[in-house]
Amino acid sequence: MGDFAILKVIGEGSFGRALLIWQESSNQTHAMKEIGLPTHMDTCIS
Repeated sequence: MGDFAILKVIGEGSFGRALLIWQESSNQTHAMKEIGLPTHMDTCIS
């Protein structure tokens, strides 16, 4: 995310959070959803 800067967290839930970000190259703000994924295969539900 080198071109983006996180301005603030605008929401949080059980799977992740919503962020207000600023894109430096276009000088625009956007909303981005960040989700947490399992890091190990044994934690996945099959």
